[in-house]
Amino acid sequence: MNRYTIFILVVIMAACNSPARKAQPSNNEKHEKQPIQVIFDTDLGNDIDDVLALQMLLNYHKQGKINLLGISLSKANPFAIEYVDGYCNFNNIPDIPLGYVYDGVNPEDGSYLRQTLETSVDGQNILMPRRSIKDSIPKGYILMRELLSSQKDSSVIIVAVGPETNLERLLHSEPDQFSNLAGIELVKKKVKFLSVMGGLYGNEFDFPEWNIVQDLPAAQTVFEKWPTKIIASGWEVGNKLLYPHQSILNDFNNSSRHPLCVSYKLYGEMPYDRQTWDLTSVLYAVEPHKNYFRISSNGTITIDDEGHSKFVPAKEGMHRYLKVDESNIEYTLNALIQTVTGKREENQ
Repeated sequence: MNRYTIFILVVIMAACNSPARKAQPSNNEKHEKQPIQVIFDTDLGNDIDDVLALQMLLNYHKQGKINLLGISLSKANPFAIEYVDGYCNFNNIPDIPLGYVYDGVNPEDGSYLRQTLETSVDGQNILMPRRSIKDSIPKGYILMRELLSSQKDSSVIIVAVGPETNLERLLHSEPDQFSNLAGIELVKKKVKFLSVMGGLYGNEFDFPEWNIVQDLPAAQTVFEKWPTKIIASGWEVGNKLLYPHQSILNDFNNSSRHPLCVSYKLYGEMPYDRQTWDLTSVLYAVEPHKNYFRISSNGTITIDDEGHSKFVPAKEGMHRYLKVDESNIEYTLNALIQTVTGKREENQ
């Protein structure tokens, strides 16, 4: 065997015995793994679906799929501050920035805010808030200005699932210490799109939707003046996707200590399956590529003086709305359940 042949064999053997190199991710793969920047605007305390939606976002945050920048409350009840702070602490995600809608709508306690805060097991409260109305919680729209000003252009998704008071105030806001841009210009520069649960679309139903009419002037302003894309999830979407009570009973460890399960049982007489209105806006905002929903053509949504939402197709329109097919309900509902319970695989 000559020297050249020996050299070739050595090279081959070295190559076979060396550890395999991992394929380097493409630029697209690297981009996909970057967490989405999200601000959550919620009227938690009115309906229980806000709590389910919050749990989804906290699970996404834990998985690294999103960076939950902050939570602005659109329900004018101070117990909402303590509840959300305690809920984030329960999920081991403390100190998420909070904003509050001073002089907003819906000041009543509701059926689960105070009650869950007062629930204790073995002498210990299940929610342990560290912040309250006494801690100078910033105004919701001011918090949004602060968060938006520090983010890259066109990078933030706002998920809004209640009255649009904070959003209207954001649009009308003036330059401040956080940004020299007025509200509309700041939103246009920093927001990728607004995922909003509000309105009613299609021909199956026709009535003013609840979120819209709670602060009707705010809703009219937002749909008229919001300068980026709006993706609306109407009442009819969440109405077709019912969260099963069996999940509340069986899918959470120590459910008697879990504030979601406790609040769900306080909100209504069990067993009941609740509509997933707010959850649909969260799911689309974080995973629009999964085809959980169909989506309308471009158009314009307007809100009349009674609160009816009207969609007019327009090629250059900035608004679209979600649709769900009967054949897709199981697929979409399963994704919602697994995301709420935190049981989805990382690669899903």
